[in-house]
Amino acid sequence: MATEIADIYGYRVAGGTVTGVASQPILAVPESATLVFDYAGTWKPNTTLNPLINADIALRRGVYVLTDNTGAWSVTLPEVAESQPSTPEPKWSLLFPDGQVLTGVVPVGPGPYTVYDLVLTYGWVWATRVYVAPVTAGALARGSVTFSGASATASVLFASAFSSSAYVIKWSSSIDTNTTEPMLVSWTNKTTTGFDLVAKDATYVGTVDWEASL
Repeated sequence: MATEIADIYGYRVAGGTVTGVASQPILAVPESATLVFDYAGTWKPNTTLNPLINADIALRRGVYVLTDNTGAWSVTLPEVAESQPSTPEPKWSLLFPDGQVLTGVVPVGPGPYTVYDLVLTYGWVWATRVYVAPVTAGALARGSVTFSGASATASVLFASAFSSSAYVIKWSSSIDTNTTEPMLVSWTNKTTTGFDLVAKDATYVGTVDWEASL
């Protein structure tokens, strides 16, 4: 039995309610390209690229959905028992328009489950990477990366691949909340689909603003 994950993508307003944002892309991406899924009794490999997703090839094996005019969205994903190999339990990631990535194992049961349910009850965690929609597709992207003190590395993934990996990265880092001292941050693993930012200290808590441009 497949599982539905559904919620509203929106922002809090002064009156204490949420205003949904329409036509925003949300991706659900499996952690492996070699998984095989059960489609109503027929097992099929997840090898075909999704033409709706113009990004890193690993992301293109995911599911694409747009929020409706109320900000509502939903995706239906296979449970562990509908995935092979099922050990270790395969994980999925939800990639949101603001760049945040939520990762975990799909719950058992039809749902629908909200993002709150996934985090509070089913152990999903916010990943140390961001998924970024470009300012100019393939030529300019900018955003912010948050370091939480859990890892020295944060990854940036472009929603649209750059035409070349010869783009220039500019960045500035905030002070370390732990020490109130400046933190040295560098980039590595630069490709047409993204790059990694690495802090000198893995316990760094702070924010790095960045821009990539050709």
